[in-house]
Amino acid sequence: MGTLTALSARTPRAMFPPMKTDFEQWLAAQFADTGPFTLFIVLVRIGEHEVAAVKSSYAHLIGDEMTWPEMSRLLDSARTPWDGVAFFVGLGHAGGPLPDAAAARRLKDVEADVAADPLSLNRGLFFDRQGRHLRIDEAAR
Repeated sequence: MGTLTALSARTPRAMFPPMKTDFEQWLAAQFADTGPFTLFIVLVRIGEHEVAAVKSSYAHLIGDEMTWPEMSRLLDSARTPWDGVAFFVGLGHAGGPLPDAAAARRLKDVEADVAADPLSLNRGLFFDRQGRHLRIDEAAR
């Protein structure tokens, strides 16, 4: 029979690695699936009955080591208040990140899609400020 060990308040937290956020789990799975990719980023404000894009950009991700706190600090550096962020993946024809000119054009398409229909945020991965996965649903009026 095994031994049961009681944990006390003095048990070091280092023994228990922190749980990964939904973002971190998604990033690891995405990178395992595609390798490096272009990430289209859309920061949004969330109101009672609406979601509005406030800023967007793209980045080329070449690894999956980024934690949510690191990504959140990067997003905060945009100096724009935000309540959520949507990420969309872009890949070149042979895989890997898109060339910058193609990424800039694709970002304009993503911006236009979100402006025309905020529900298009669901085609990407949408997260709140804590890195938890969100979904936008149409509200009954």
